[in-house]
Parts: sequence; structure tokens; C-alpha cells
Amino acid sequence: MARLVRRIGRRALAALLLGFLTHATPAPALAAPDAARVVVLGVSGLTWSDVSASATPGLWGLVGESAVAAVSVRTVAVVGCAADGWLTLNTGVRTDAPRGADGGCVAPAELMGQGSVTRWGDIGSLGRQSSYDPDFGLLAAGAGRRGCATAVGPGAGLALADAQGRVAHYSPDLQTADLTACPLTVVDVQPSGLDAAIAEVRTAVPAAELVVVGLPNGSAPHLQALVVHGIGTGLLTANSTRHPGLVQLTDLTPTILNALGVSTPDRAVGSVLRTTSGAPHQVAEFDRAAQTIDRNVTAFYWLVGIGALVCSGLVIAFGRPRWLLLVSASLPVASFLANLLQWWRSSSASLVLWVGVIGWAVVVGTAARFGPWRRQRLGSVGFVAAVTAVVLAADVVTGSRLQLSSLWGLSPLDAGRFYGVGNVAFGAFAMSVLIGCAWVASVVPRRRAVLSIAGIGLAAVVVDGWPSFGADFGGVLALIPGLALLAAAVAGVRVRARWVLIAAAAAVAAVVGLALADWSRGAGRRSHLGNFVQQVIDGTAGSTLHRKLDANLQSFAGRPWLALLVALVVLLTAYLVIRPGRRATQLFETEPVLRSCIAACLVTAVVGLAANDSGVIVLGICCAVALPLLVDVMQDSATPALRRTRK
Repeated sequence: MARLVRRIGRRALAALLLGFLTHATPAPALAAPDAARVVVLGVSGLTWSDVSASATPGLWGLVGESAVAAVSVRTVAVVGCAADGWLTLNTGVRTDAPRGADGGCVAPAELMGQGSVTRWGDIGSLGRQSSYDPDFGLLAAGAGRRGCATAVGPGAGLALADAQGRVAHYSPDLQTADLTACPLTVVDVQPSGLDAAIAEVRTAVPAAELVVVGLPNGSAPHLQALVVHGIGTGLLTANSTRHPGLVQLTDLTPTILNALGVSTPDRAVGSVLRTTSGAPHQVAEFDRAAQTIDRNVTAFYWLVGIGALVCSGLVIAFGRPRWLLLVSASLPVASFLANLLQWWRSSSASLVLWVGVIGWAVVVGTAARFGPWRRQRLGSVGFVAAVTAVVLAADVVTGSRLQLSSLWGLSPLDAGRFYGVGNVAFGAFAMSVLIGCAWVASVVPRRRAVLSIAGIGLAAVVVDGWPSFGADFGGVLALIPGLALLAAAVAGVRVRARWVLIAAAAAVAAVVGLALADWSRGAGRRSHLGNFVQQVIDGTAGSTLHRKLDANLQSFAGRPWLALLVALVVLLTAYLVIRPGRRATQLFETEPVLRSCIAACLVTAVVGLAANDSGVIVLGICCAVALPLLVDVMQDSATPALRRTRK
């Protein structure tokens, strides 16, 4: 067992070092020549499935000479309008436009007059209410430092309006526009006229950097196409996503300004795009994977939740089927491992995805049930927990490739985050770390157990919170108290109010330190941790906190049945820990670390509820992950044939 723990520790440390070396030195951003010109062609609803040699020959020819990416165009709402996309370019943050009386999209032409925005007051009012705190006119002000900017068409007018809604250089169409008048030209192009617009731009300003970007169009969300000509070939990447070939719409504003020789403003949340090697055909796979996950994710959540409840109930009532319970507990890690199969490249992507998830769950669950660790009371669940924690940690420090577009991971359509530890993954990671620590504590002497929990806990906090890895603000706040409680219980220390305050202070200090370290990296290279520090400095952090709090409360209001179910599970678990019955007391005497493990999981889950904007969802995820594992442990503890191995 000791050799197994050391082996897992060495591999986790190697993955940690690999991730640090990978992220420590980012590739240089695109450099701007002194006389740079940039032309941006914005097209509503341009996905990579629309791009082909027959449908868009002009754009198709450009792709082979350009750097490309799939772009997430999430604005304030999941389903965005074209005007939202144009205004997001204007401000460098997610921004929304007024809606019609029926709640539908308002066309940019209805918002734009000759040289000014007609409903600027409505747009400004929405901006003041937005927690993203848009700085209107940011793109125009930056371009003004190089001279001027020309807007062609109503959408482009929205993008280049100044803080008062005025557009200094405006033409209604390409036929009347002077493409050589200003260093920056932004053009609103209809899909049917895209090839003609590309030809006209390349004739008028052949040396200009040409950007073709798809924008939201009010329909079901898709990743859009992005082509940048004049900066080399390959894939585009950005610090905001950390995935080659996948970027965000908010990255376009700092990239455009950087191409003009203007530094990234602090109020812009995106990152300057960089080029990296890669095949252009890869970018279409991002949307194919995202759409497949979007169609199947709800069914998977039901499978995990119902599987945990049903299998746990059967084991409690009848003592079996233990194997199926462990398979159910392995579903979260299986959802990540399934991405190793690259199922999105199959013509039957959904089928291959489900086969991969179920197959990996069976493999991990079977290994847990019948491996040599089964002879230890926490061995089987400890194995599942260790596999889950190690897979997630290795994935986070090497770029979150397994989490992106996975059933338990990150959605580029929702665009909450693209790397690190998301709220859903945090539930699996935190519960697995705590249960894994309990497993180690149950098989080694007390002093080594405390040191092991401290070492594993430190590694877990670094993985979860370091800006280049997990970048998880709320996760660190929730994980440290649980680890501290478990370590104190194993050490035989009675937990008093003073220790609670010390653990809370340590969690806050860790988060503040991580956020300041991230902020020091500078605009365009920060994660959301560093961006929040900048918002505190600017005095705009209140809007972000309000948005997080509102999202947390909405998680309860929008899912009352889940809130009630989770509350019931939490209350029953708390009662089990505080006032155990005769049978539970016997179980806790048989395996003392079990009670402290349950308490630590409960503390982390409840703090995670308060510290994350997903609210009750985080608590529900923690329960769904921990419940089958803890039920299996309690069944083991009730079996006399199994033994404790701690000296």
C-alpha cells in the first residue's frame, strides 16, 4: 500500500511540474508593424460548417493562407443577437443590446442611424445594469490613438461608436466606403456578400491584416468561424481559453488594438490572440463536440444522480450490488476519460461517447471492486477517489483537454470557463481528495497519516487554485476547511472555534495570495482571479460580486426540487455525524477516520455552495459523488472480514 501511495504521489508531482513548465512561458503575442492596417469583416451566423470550397470559395481560399479558430460568441445571454456581438467588440466585455417587444433580437439596422446610434440611451441603461460593467467606446478610443476608425454598415457602427454613441467615420455600405482612410476599418457583411467583400478588401488594402469573424445571430448557440489573414498560418490561441484553435469573442478587441500598436486596456477582459501550429480542420471539431455534449449532458446528470440514489439504496437495504455501486461512483471520472477516445471524430459521436463513458466506468469500478485494495475497509472507494483526483489534477495541469466538452466538464457554448476546475468538476475533485486522504489515513500510522493529508492537501490546493492550473477562487475557500478538519480529527485534535477561525483565515489568505500573483502578470495574461483584483482597484468589483450572488440565489429558485432533495441529504448526513445511532457508532468505532471523512466532505460541500456562483448545484454534485462512495465504505465497515490496517 505504501508503495502505491508513493507511486501515485510521484506521478502527481510529475504532472504538476509538467503543467507548470507548459504554462510558465506563453508564446509571444502578435506584433504590430508601425504602419499597420486592420480590416474586420463581421458576419452573423458564420460557422465552420458553412465554409467550403463550393459554398464560400473566396473565404475557403483565404483559410489556407491564414490562422484560424473556432470562436465562442457567448455574450450576456446564452443565445446572443448580432447586436450583442457588435457591442461586445465595442467594449471588450460581454454586452447585450435592447430586445424587441416580443423579447426577440433587434437588428443592428434598427439601432443605427447616420453617424450615431439611435437607441444609445437604452444601450447605456442596459450597460449600467450589467454586472460586466461595459466601458462603451473602448475600441473606438483605442483606435483613435492611431488616428481614426471607419465603420461600414450598421453593425460596424455599433462596434465603433464612442462613449456618446457617435461614429466619426461611417459609411452605410462598402460601395461608398474609403477603405484606405483609417488604420482600422470594421465592416458589417451579410453572409451572401462575404466572398465579394473579401475580394474588395484584398484589392483596396492588400497589405492589411484581414479578420473575418462569425457573430451570434439569435439562433441556437454555435461556435463561430474566425479567420485572421496576414499573421501567418496555423491555429489561433489565447490565454482566455488556453486551447489552440478555440478563442472567445472578447479576445478580438485587445487583438485588434494590439495589431494597431495599442496596449490592452485594463477594462478589456480578453487576451491578445497568438498563432500556434495545428491543422485548420481541427477547429470544426470544437463545435461538433460542443453540440454533442449539449444534447447528452442532461441525460448524463440524471444517470449519475439516479444511479447514486438507487445503487446506494440497494446496498443499504440488501448489501448488494457493491460492484454496480462502484461503477456508478466511477461515472464522473469516466466522463473525462472518454475524451481520450476522441469520439467527436466519429460519424456516430453520441454513441461512441456513451460507449466510452460506460466502458471506462466499468473498468474503474471493476478494478476498485476486485483489486488488491479491496481487503482494506476504504480500499475500493479510495481507489475510485484516487483515480478521479489524479485524472482531474493531471488534466488541469496539462491544459484541461479532458474537461473541455465532456459530460461532467466545461462547455464552450455556455462559456463559463474554458480551463481549470469548473464548479461541476470541483465537486468530483474535492470529494475525491478528501476520501482519498481518508483512505491513506486508514492504512498508515497516525503521524504519517497527518503528514500525508497535509501533503496531498497542499498539492490539491495548488492544483485547484493556482492561476495557471485550476484558477478556482471558490474551490480553495471550500477545500481548505475540509482538509483542516480531516487532518485535525486524524491527529486527535479537538476542533474548537479558534481552529475554525484559523482554517477560515488560511483559506482567505490562500485565495488573496493566488489572486495577487495572477494580477501581477498584467492585462491580457490574467485569469478571472487577477481580473477581479483589477476590478477591486477600479472600484467595479461590486458588479461581479452581485452577478455571482444573483446566480447563486437563482440556482435555488430555478431548481426547488433539487434544493429540497439536497437539503434533506445534508441534514441527514449532519445528523449522522453529530448524533450517530447505535449501528453508526459501531461503524465509526470500527473505522474512526470514517466519521471525520464524512464531516470533512460535508463542510467542503456546504462552503462550496456559498463560495461558488452555481450554488445548490455544487452541493448537489458533491452529494452525488460522495454518497455512493461513503455508502460503500460503511458497508465495508459493517463487514467483520475486512480489517483496519493503520498501526
